[in-house]
Amino acid sequence: MTAAVGGGAGVLGAFIGFVSTRHVEAFRIRAALMEKAEERRLAAIERFLIAVHFWMDGLLHAEERGWDNRPDDFHARVLARDEACRRLMLLASEEMYQWISEEYCSREYELKKIYVYQVRGGMEITEEARQARREFSRMLREELIPILRPEVAALRDPMGGASGSWNSRSVQPRKGAG
Repeated sequence: MTAAVGGGAGVLGAFIGFVSTRHVEAFRIRAALMEKAEERRLAAIERFLIAVHFWMDGLLHAEERGWDNRPDDFHARVLARDEACRRLMLLASEEMYQWISEEYCSREYELKKIYVYQVRGGMEITEEARQARREFSRMLREELIPILRPEVAALRDPMGGASGSWNSRSVQPRKGAG
């Protein structure tokens, strides 16, 4: 009888170990997938910011030196900006997607309609066009960054909201240690 109880306890222990191991492995896989998703989102944000500023630099260069003297890679800059924007829209949260599609795209369209049209046409740049360029640049600096910050919150504070032995208080040295 004692052997049967001991054997039953061993089987139960093995079963509990199996279940807990599966749970831990599922947690690890989920965490790894979340980490990859966050890294892709950050890469999309970085690529977008770089591409849109590189495009704006090309436009300023073309405004100063004329459309015929624009950077040789200007077309590649436009394509990079468009691709980066589409990628960011795919990976962004619903709030970010909505802001890009409603705010950013409409303001970019207005910039292209007024400012880029004049730059490409070799026309005298009007004050309205310069104001559109300044407003677009201001939007990138002052509105876009606060919108993007929540998208990478997990990367700024990877242990945020963690409890138990994983929080920062649990790894503090004990008083009198060391």
